[in-house]
Amino acid sequence: MKKIKQQILALLLLFFCQTLFSQRDKEETDPLFTSAFNKFEKGDYKESYNDYTAYLTKKPKDNNALYNRGLCAYEMKDYNDGITNFTKSISNGRKKQDAFYGRALCNYKLKNYKTAILDFDTAISIKPNYAKALTFKGASLKELKNYKEALIALDKAVESDPNYESAFYYRGIVKYYLNDFEGGLADCNKSIAIKSYYDTYFWRGLIYISLKKYKESIADYDTVIHHDSKYATAYYNRAISYYELGNYEKALSDNNKSIELDPSKPEAYYNRALAKFELLKYKEAEPDFNAAIDLKLDDSKHYLWRGVNYYYQDKNSEALSDLNMAVQKNKNNESAYYYRALVKYILQDDKGVVEDCTSALAIKKDYSTYYQRGASRYQLKDYAGAVEDYNEALVLKPNYKLAVLERGISYYQLEKDELALADLNKAIELNPKSGRAFYFRGKLKKYMNDLTGSCADLKQAQALKYDKSEDELIKNGCK
Repeated sequence: MKKIKQQILALLLLFFCQTLFSQRDKEETDPLFTSAFNKFEKGDYKESYNDYTAYLTKKPKDNNALYNRGLCAYEMKDYNDGITNFTKSISNGRKKQDAFYGRALCNYKLKNYKTAILDFDTAISIKPNYAKALTFKGASLKELKNYKEALIALDKAVESDPNYESAFYYRGIVKYYLNDFEGGLADCNKSIAIKSYYDTYFWRGLIYISLKKYKESIADYDTVIHHDSKYATAYYNRAISYYELGNYEKALSDNNKSIELDPSKPEAYYNRALAKFELLKYKEAEPDFNAAIDLKLDDSKHYLWRGVNYYYQDKNSEALSDLNMAVQKNKNNESAYYYRALVKYILQDDKGVVEDCTSALAIKKDYSTYYQRGASRYQLKDYAGAVEDYNEALVLKPNYKLAVLERGISYYQLEKDELALADLNKAIELNPKSGRAFYFRGKLKKYMNDLTGSCADLKQAQALKYDKSEDELIKNGCK
């Protein structure tokens, strides 16, 4: 009936599992400098920082010590202090690519992407094949949604160092945003082949969804969740793949987990509502549709499916209100017109049905919509128009049982007896348990002077519990 249009939460996951820096490897006789250097190498960044600070009280302009203390600050995630130290190092004569790169990474971490790019560019001007600087320049451009320029930088990074997994990782993400899913997949595969990070599996899983390779996507999110069982977005994305495969129970379970871990994502409520809808749990789906819209997820499709969910609960006024909103938000929402027509049909607004079906058909030709418009044209006694619509429905779906039956009844009303008989015969062949088909064929046979056949059909309609057959039997003198 419907598919989720991917509303994927593209959260950038930065993996710095290995250090991106090297200390200044300089012969230094001062024991404080040596102690600080060794402590950093052992990962004792706080003590290393303290030793560099002590050393700098004696030599406050030592750009190597300032640079190394900046590294300590970075590793301790004090990025502002890192910027301060890298800036002092540069001011005191360290005009090398590593200092500009370090300051750029701190700004990158602080989401100061434009400032970071300036320093990455300076580092690259000093060392043109600096793969790490090229990579994170590309990552910064990606954050600014400048995907084409990001791709240029990342292409250069890969060329500069074909074994730097981060370059392939970020290039894979950029290609995803550029809708080059095959290219993105190839880059993620290359990144994983060099070094396996669960972040890369996350993005490869996302790319697999875009390629409609849902089983492969599920396998990747299994890997991510095995690594981090509290990763809400991984459950959310895996739920999408389960949904697309028609495994609505597992989709529901994963959306439950996603919401448990992060109750703030409106998309998760919406997708959980869709899974419940597919499981015919309309009443349970309603609060989730409400939550999604209350959390400002209010595009046309969100009102559409809440409206459809109301329709299946026979809440016609609520359904009509939501479907009106869906049409208001998107005049090209074909499904909103179609379902609004269904609601109007129940409310006996046949002119409204014809209008909405006509709007839907202008967007997309669909046999169900032609059938529905034909049904309302019939109610408006436009039997010729009804026949036209049933003809169109049957072009799109040959042997459509309902269209064959109703076209036969419309021919009956137009007194085109032979055409009516042919359709009613076909309708009974397609559905031998249609009391309505036997009833109208019985009425038709009376006018064709086949009273015996008429009575036989009307008795069959009665046996099939078609409610009007009893009176017709009496009128025909069949009892």
